[in-house]
Amino acid sequence: MAAFDAVLALVLERLSTGDAVAASKLFSGQPVTDEAREKAVLDAAAARASEVGADAGYVSLVFTDQIAASKQVQQSLLDAWASGAQPAPATAPDLATEVRPILDRITSELVPALGAVELYRSDPGCAAVLDQAAHTAAAGAASSMSSSAIDALPTAIAHLCD
Repeated sequence: MAAFDAVLALVLERLSTGDAVAASKLFSGQPVTDEAREKAVLDAAAARASEVGADAGYVSLVFTDQIAASKQVQQSLLDAWASGAQPAPATAPDLATEVRPILDRITSELVPALGAVELYRSDPGCAAVLDQAAHTAAAGAASSMSSSAIDALPTAIAHLCD
């Protein structure tokens, strides 16, 4: 199902921001979990779903997975940096002015893309097709993404199919 290609591209782009978010949180001392920000993301996704006629429940479920995957990436990197398994970054982008605008754009684009795949999510072959598409997409993105981001892909796509 080529319909999932746009969704997967945006999910991978969103996961790729996890490194920058983790670096920002390393330098700022902010915790991985930010309930206020998570609520704002879910509210924005639901509002966008209403605007584009997408199923708000489906969109919220998928965005809950996006948040969980992002936190997985962040925690993995923070743990690796703290243990010395990976060198910590020397600098970090500003979360509010540099990273969140990217995440907000992805949200704006991902919601209508989810609306476009709603018809396929209950198809009996959805999971198999999605797994193959995700494997292909991850292989293509592996050279430009951290292993932590690639490892979080199953979490990020957990509820794309029923």
